[in-house]
Amino acid sequence: MNAKLLLLIDIMSHNLSEIETPLGTVPHLHLEVVESTNSYAIKMLRNNKSDFNGEKGFLVTAKDQTSGRGQRDKYWSSSPGQDLTMSWVVKEPPKVEATLFNMAASLATANGIKDVADVQVKVKWPNDVMVWSNGSYRKVSGILVENSWRGGTWTASVVGIGINVGSRRLSRSYNAISISEVLSKEFNPNRFIKPIINQLLSYIKILSGKNGGELVAREFNRELLGKDECRTFQVAGNEHQGVLKEISFDGMGVFEWKKEGEHSSPNTRLHSSEVTWVFSNHPH
Repeated sequence: MNAKLLLLIDIMSHNLSEIETPLGTVPHLHLEVVESTNSYAIKMLRNNKSDFNGEKGFLVTAKDQTSGRGQRDKYWSSSPGQDLTMSWVVKEPPKVEATLFNMAASLATANGIKDVADVQVKVKWPNDVMVWSNGSYRKVSGILVENSWRGGTWTASVVGIGINVGSRRLSRSYNAISISEVLSKEFNPNRFIKPIINQLLSYIKILSGKNGGELVAREFNRELLGKDECRTFQVAGNEHQGVLKEISFDGMGVFEWKKEGEHSSPNTRLHSSEVTWVFSNHPH
C-alpha cells in the first residue's frame, strides 16, 4: 500500500478539525497513535495533501506517540493522554538563519507554557525548556525543528514540541519533570496548544520585521539557562569547568573555560552537538 493511500486512511479514520489562530482557521489532524508527529507531518508535506497545502500551515497532534524523536536522534518519551505531542507546520518560514528560528521556537514554547501554568522557566541551548523545581531546573519540554527545502529555498518547517504535562518523571534517573509534578495540579495537555501556536506566530512576525533576528537572539540569551554561571560540561569525553557566555547568531555556544593543569581547554566556540551538560551525576 503506497504512502499516499496510508495517509488518506489515517486522515479518514482519525479526528480532522480546524484550530483558530491569528492567521485564521488551519487544519488540525489528531491521531490516536503515531510513531512521531514530526515524521507524519513531513510525510504529509511530501505527499502535498490538498487539505493541508495552504499557506497557513497545519497542526498534527497525537494521544500516543510511540517513537518520538528528539535532538540528535535521541528518543523523546511521553505517556499516552498525559503529555503533549504536537507538530506545527510553518509554511513560508521567515527569511532568517535557521538557528534564529530554532531560538524563536524555544522561546514560544517557554512562553506558551507560562501562559497556562504558573512556573518559572528557562531555555536550554539548543532546544529545551527547563522549569524550576525544588532548587534546580529540570527538563519539561523538548523542541525538534526540521526544515524542508526545495533546491536552495527554505519552503517549510516542522516544529515538533513535546511537553511533560501529567506523566510521572521524578522517579526516573534523568533530569526531567512534568508540570503536574511541579505544581501538584492536573492539566489537560491540549490547553497548551493554542498558547504555544500564538506565541510561535508572534515570534515569526518579529523575525520577519526589522532587526527581528537580533531581538530574538537577545531574548534567547536573556532567558538562557546557565548563562554566566560556572558549570560542568563534557567535551570530547572529558569534563571541564566553564562559563557559557552567549549563543551567537549562528547557533554556536561561546564559552570561557577555567584554566586546567594537564588538560587543555576546549575551543571557546562549540556546536551544541560537541557539548554535554552535566546535571549532578546525570549527563543530559
